[in-house]
Amino acid sequence: MKIAIELPLEGSELAASQPIINGVRLAIMDHGGAAGGYAVSTPDEAIYDDSVNGVHDPLTGAQNMQTIVADDSIAAVIGPLNSSVALTQIPISNEAGLLQCSPANTNQGLTKPEFGALNVRAFNPEQINYVRVVTTDDYQGPAAAKFIFENLGKKSVYIIDDTETFGKGIADTFQAEFEELGGTVTKREGVDISTGPDYNSIMTEAASGNPEAIYFGGVTATGGARILLAAAEAGLGDIPFVGPDGINDGNGGTADSFLNLAGDAAANSYSTLAGIGDFPAQADFDAAYQAEYDEASTGYAATGYACAEVVLDAIDRAGATAPADMAGLREAVRAAAVDTSVTYGTILGDVQFDENGDTNQLIISFYTYDPEGADGAGDWVFDTQVDFAEGG
Repeated sequence: MKIAIELPLEGSELAASQPIINGVRLAIMDHGGAAGGYAVSTPDEAIYDDSVNGVHDPLTGAQNMQTIVADDSIAAVIGPLNSSVALTQIPISNEAGLLQCSPANTNQGLTKPEFGALNVRAFNPEQINYVRVVTTDDYQGPAAAKFIFENLGKKSVYIIDDTETFGKGIADTFQAEFEELGGTVTKREGVDISTGPDYNSIMTEAASGNPEAIYFGGVTATGGARILLAAAEAGLGDIPFVGPDGINDGNGGTADSFLNLAGDAAANSYSTLAGIGDFPAQADFDAAYQAEYDEASTGYAATGYACAEVVLDAIDRAGATAPADMAGLREAVRAAAVDTSVTYGTILGDVQFDENGDTNQLIISFYTYDPEGADGAGDWVFDTQVDFAEGG
């Protein structure tokens, strides 16, 4: 049987997606290429690309999911990378009863009923098929707001988002928390990259408000580094530029990553990651990843590995029920994965999923920029992490 992967594979998106693919394949290899009495693999033909012109495309993602659910040799799918794509895919995978594990989606509306998730999984609203090993933006956005206001001591901020499900959503939660803390938003801007925006003009206008920091809601492919470069050109290069996990997509030597495109302008950049950044098995994982791929693990490599661990564990338990056919196996895998009584011993530590498919690891990690990292190419460096399960 196959575990499919669905991610954007072109342009700057590849910088975030390739570590996930590598992590998934490493986990399958470490599991001996088998689970539940079945041979398991992720061949190249089971890796689906949802990018169009170098940017993730929700319609393509939906079409890919239609193809995936129709292939009865696929027991589960890992992905997507982007929440806007997940929004179009979950209705399809939910109706088909196919297990979907995302290593990167963080929009809260994908899973939580109070944010509209019952409409997303409208076919079977009470039958969960989608899980994720990262926490949600109703934690990530506020964490970034507190970091800017309390840790960096900045009381005013300019906010710009890419208008997408993830970018606008996290900017909304960031803004609400920043203003609750007593901070001032000098201006809020939503800019759709497909319109070919003039970021230089936008950031020149932003500079007139004299913000003490900039918060970007989005990913590298939807404006990230271009906005930072325009901000530097407009005289805002010396103030903190803070973004979510969408810009934490590799070091300065990773082609088309945020740090690669931003270059020296990244000097005052910070990023959050909606997951654990410091875990006991990290050194061993990093060493194994380096040995296999001859490069450092970055971004969501470990969460890709963890998603594969969840899927393989579910296949192990589903196989023990001796399903009569692939349809029966697929349903057994789904049911096994979303069992809230199960604790997964993953590379990230112990993980459980709640009744909505969300992880119990409510951890946000913070990264700073090190210009000397990655042999002088520049790199994200883990700084600290906050566990909201412990009242963070």
